[in-house]
Amino acid sequence: MLNKEIRTAILALAGKGRSRREIARALGVGRNSVKRVLREGTAEARAVERASRLDDYLEDIRALHAECHDGKGRTNMVRVLEKLEEKWRQAGKELRVSYSALTRFCRGHGIGVREKVPAGRIVTGPGEESQHDTSPYTLELGGRKTKVQCASLVLGYSRMLYIQFYPNFDRFHLKIFLTEALTYFGGACRRCVIDNTSLAIACGSGSRAQMAPEIEAYEERFGFRFLAHEIMHSDRKGKCERMFDWVERNFLVGRTFADWADLNRQAVEWIEQANRKQKRDLKASPVELFAAEKGALVPLPMYVPEVYRLWPRTVDAYGCISLHGFKYPVPAAYIGKEVQVRETKDRVIVLDGHREVTTQDKKTPGSPQPALPRPTAAPRRQKSAQLAEEGKLMALGDVLCAYLEALKAARGPRYFWSVRKLWRLFCQYRAEDLKAAVAKAHKYRLFDVNRIETILLQDVAQRDYQLPLSFAAAGFETSPEYRQGAVAPETDLKDYFPQGEDENAR
Repeated sequence: MLNKEIRTAILALAGKGRSRREIARALGVGRNSVKRVLREGTAEARAVERASRLDDYLEDIRALHAECHDGKGRTNMVRVLEKLEEKWRQAGKELRVSYSALTRFCRGHGIGVREKVPAGRIVTGPGEESQHDTSPYTLELGGRKTKVQCASLVLGYSRMLYIQFYPNFDRFHLKIFLTEALTYFGGACRRCVIDNTSLAIACGSGSRAQMAPEIEAYEERFGFRFLAHEIMHSDRKGKCERMFDWVERNFLVGRTFADWADLNRQAVEWIEQANRKQKRDLKASPVELFAAEKGALVPLPMYVPEVYRLWPRTVDAYGCISLHGFKYPVPAAYIGKEVQVRETKDRVIVLDGHREVTTQDKKTPGSPQPALPRPTAAPRRQKSAQLAEEGKLMALGDVLCAYLEALKAARGPRYFWSVRKLWRLFCQYRAEDLKAAVAKAHKYRLFDVNRIETILLQDVAQRDYQLPLSFAAAGFETSPEYRQGAVAPETDLKDYFPQGEDENAR
């Protein structure tokens, strides 16, 4: 299609008396195109309007679009197409329409199309407003994939930026970050826009949000107020949101980080350069605009205390206290005692009342941790190489010596327990019986000492308590023992039968 400039030139050359051939050759277009423009006689090209087979079903499509709406701002266009084809089949029509043709038809007639609203541009004066937010990222830290939280603060007028990274972000880290950011800028804006985060808000949302008492005390210290934007109105802090896209596409690309300290150090170096780059919409760099804004900031208080929080801890038996899954050694004199642990951004301070016991660098996840020093303990008494019982057993002869040597090779560390068990057997039974049982156990390689006692008892029972096999063959009725029992008087059982009942009858 010829554009407006070509069509205007064709009409102008034709007005000067040029032929169609000359005009086509001069402008590099076809003679039929020149003929069509001269026939239409206008420089504006007429839009080509093509009829659609769906024009006759416009109202049906509108009704189906409203019917397949889920009430949450979404419409299933696939279901609209299915119901439309089903309606055609019921009417005896064989029409086929693709999904893309249906959606294009709906867009052309404004069905389901939201009216585009331009984003509101919020212009603030120097020192009036700053914006704060956080964003999660996953990056390589020391060669390991680590989840981090990026916190940022942007001044609304000059677009000065400050960012830092943390393993997690809670109310404690919020105060740490804002303290560092306000110190970096040398002051605070009178209003800080945040989202409806529970880190700062105790209840409510938007203009009805009530800040937590801890956050209100922080506001009083630095002379500013937090402002939570309304729900679903995230454009209210769009200046801060835009910075996260810049961080993701610029700072985190092509950089490696050894640990948390290296990550935050490189972040400060990057924002120093980023704040010097000229902004296209501002026609100036943030540093140049900050020169005019710095004087309008609320000055910092005379003394800015270090942000910390206290934890009660009891020193364990190893002389350590536990904080966030990490162990910190404490002098052994405090084992079992309760101490106060003061946690700051980079340090862990153990306090006994007001007295400082120890100060150590704070450990962070993912970074190599130094080994804890082992507490000094009293030297343990070394176990003697040979028990006293072992020597006494070896003095009984070669049988015990050979068995004890084989027992030591078979039992290992449990050899000493077996020796003590053998000694108890020696104290309970005769030495000859014990030697015989040990010899039999050595022959069959039985190194369970409990089984030696079983063998010993079996031998004693067979030797001393078993009746002779020839006892019945000799005629036990003529033996002195039997006759001595036979001459005993017969037992009188009359007392066990009722009166008048004969014993023989029973």
